[in-house]
Amino acid sequence: MDKQWIVFYVSSHGFGHMTRCLAIMEDLLETTDNQMYIASGAYQNSFARTYLARFGDRVVYKDIRTEVGLVNKDNSLQVDIPRLEHELTDFMAGWDTAVAAEVAILRDLPVACVISDISAIGIQVGERLGVRNIGIANFTWCEQYEFLGLSDTITARFREVYAKLDLLIEYDLMLPATKLPVPRKQIGFICRRFDPDRIAAIRAQYGPSIFITCGKSASLLNIRIENYEGTIFATSGINITATGNATVFQLPIETFDTHNYLAASDIVIAKAGWGTISEALLSKRNLVLIDREGVLEDTENIEELKRRGVAVSIKEADLARIDMQAITDLIVENIIRENLDAYENAVGDILREL
Repeated sequence: MDKQWIVFYVSSHGFGHMTRCLAIMEDLLETTDNQMYIASGAYQNSFARTYLARFGDRVVYKDIRTEVGLVNKDNSLQVDIPRLEHELTDFMAGWDTAVAAEVAILRDLPVACVISDISAIGIQVGERLGVRNIGIANFTWCEQYEFLGLSDTITARFREVYAKLDLLIEYDLMLPATKLPVPRKQIGFICRRFDPDRIAAIRAQYGPSIFITCGKSASLLNIRIENYEGTIFATSGINITATGNATVFQLPIETFDTHNYLAASDIVIAKAGWGTISEALLSKRNLVLIDREGVLEDTENIEELKRRGVAVSIKEADLARIDMQAITDLIVENIIRENLDAYENAVGDILREL
């Protein structure tokens, strides 16, 4: 695949899809002479531009909306189903135009493959170009939208597009997609490489810490932390107050190594998105997942990780007042440290498939 173009279409919903794809992109750029085309949302691509800056003009970026994903109610982690259906209908109506524009850019380039996580636009572009068409995911939107009770027309159209894949690489915790007749390959968890020196420097500067994130696709009014003395790292979209001697450090939105801050922390409190779960497991952190009703991925992830003894959970309503002593007790009672040792970064497995 040397000196060819590898094309990525990365979900513009949230941030975890881009961060996990960056793990793959970084290794591909380091181990081959390929050029790379990355299509995603402006926000996601801005992060990728910073993270991959050392590769210069080998990487070309296209800012487009690649996905709707889910739409949350204001100041909540709950899905706003009427708004979601409305946005999906409008988005799908523009697929043909968006795909044609992308094909016009790419058709004269020596494209080796199109990799989609898990954008329906990217899959259609891959089919139109007649190149190897690869999906990488821990779910498809068909299962998510069926669970939410969205119209059959929407889910059927997504399933029709996913069926065009030549290969679906399924991450650990993949939601069953039994109705999708495509070849598959199961792999484990992946994330960007941790920097041990950077992690040590964060610990030295900030001391004991916890890491709180609800994902960049969510915005919450307030979280209150009690019975904690140390640093509280928080990502954008979260307003945190704390009692006692705790210090809240709001990570700037442009922080490109949030995974190192996560790995430097003793406890991670997070929405149950796959990307944060993967970073927490691979860095052997104590993981506390926020259980929000009505999101299939979250519910399935939480139940499975609790069954494995590598995570605990709290309800979204508990965010109004988090007692860290109670959280610590919950962790001690339920997380089996030895079970975390089973997880290793599986980026190399993906590269072998590509």
